Amino acid sequence: MTHLYLCALTATMLLATACSKDGGSETPTPEPAPDKTQVTFNYNQIGAFELSTMINGPGIYATISNGVSGRAFTYELVGSNGLEKATDTLVKGSGKLNASGGATLGLNGLIRYRDGEMTLKVTLSGPDTTIQVKTEKAEYKIRDYRDFINMYAMRNPDASDHYVQVQDFAFPDTMFNRAPCFRSLKGTYDGQGHKITNLKINAPHKENQSSYIGLFADADSGSTIKNIRLELAPEGFAGVEGQYGGIVGFSWHANIIACSVKGDIVVDKSVFSYAGGISGFNYNTNMTGCSFRGHLKASNVGGLMGSFGGCNINMCYAYFSFDAYGAGGLAGVPAGDGHISNSYAIVHDYNADVSRFLSMGPLTPTSTTIITNCFATAGTPEPGVRMATNISELGIQAATLEVVEWPAGTTAPAGKRPFRLDTDFDHPLKLWWE
Repeated sequence: MTHLYLCALTATMLLATACSKDGGSETPTPEPAPDKTQVTFNYNQIGAFELSTMINGPGIYATISNGVSGRAFTYELVGSNGLEKATDTLVKGSGKLNASGGATLGLNGLIRYRDGEMTLKVTLSGPDTTIQVKTEKAEYKIRDYRDFINMYAMRNPDASDHYVQVQDFAFPDTMFNRAPCFRSLKGTYDGQGHKITNLKINAPHKENQSSYIGLFADADSGSTIKNIRLELAPEGFAGVEGQYGGIVGFSWHANIIACSVKGDIVVDKSVFSYAGGISGFNYNTNMTGCSFRGHLKASNVGGLMGSFGGCNINMCYAYFSFDAYGAGGLAGVPAGDGHISNSYAIVHDYNADVSRFLSMGPLTPTSTTIITNCFATAGTPEPGVRMATNISELGIQAATLEVVEWPAGTTAPAGKRPFRLDTDFDHPLKLWWE
């Protein structure tokens, strides 16, 4: 019996051992806790406004959170379009998570990257784990007024700059005392047909300093401003002296294409100043397909250009009233001869004591500026200008105008006619793009 009992006991033990090996009753080894470390950028998109925070904070950064205290990590920022210069280096570094399992990664160096998708790679040690997060650097996309006024907060103007407005925006209910973009534009700004609204400026007197007032203060040689639809606030632009233009105060060897301005520009007549619906001071500026509707007041005004030095105006119009000592339907103070063509001016109200008012301009009896295929309703007629007694008569004349040689940088409409009649013939003609 003892032998049988021992055999049975042995069999039971062997069976138990076999079950244990199969895992049927053994306690499983605990799985490691999932890694909950997170990496986030402080901005989902990094434009001119966000870059401006690099000056006074908080700057551009990413945060690591929910990690394990003391865990080592490395990081590297990669841009889809690379770096600005061959001598620039990637933003990267290393560190350890703090007592809360977090860290802050300063990324202000991304100013050196071209616009595009930004990928931040964070590799944590023990075990090695890589986390990737993405954002977009969009310095040259103008989304709102904050981007606009900060276009040059972090860099000097450059001829390679190409700003693109991606949507309509309005300025806040704030009175500016200078141009919102007060540094010189050297590259391109393309409004893409979007509106900019509610801009108002009141420029104070500046001793021994000229004021260049407009949406842009200055358009430098070779620069281009195009496709902007600017609507000023009811207060418009006001000031004491200087050069005022809706789009730009000072335009030097620049191009202004398919821009429109609606609103009032009012400057003290008692001091020398001039104002233009589109641009103030102009030298060798090419203006194509632009329009102004509003009121101008200054010692001298031009419906489109406050001064006119060796400039070209083509396929443009001005529909305005004025209060000035001297006025030109499209061009004001002369500073060199140029060419005005395929354009019209309608002045519907003006002060009776204006000393000189020319249908097109510029304001000099000895100007050799060439004027061709132009139309006007008021002012002293000039060679190349066809006068009309009212808006509807001018409309009938100008609506048939055909421009065979369409300027570079613009797309010709059907029939190559720059103007089209409004549904109401007593309203001014519109440009082909309006």
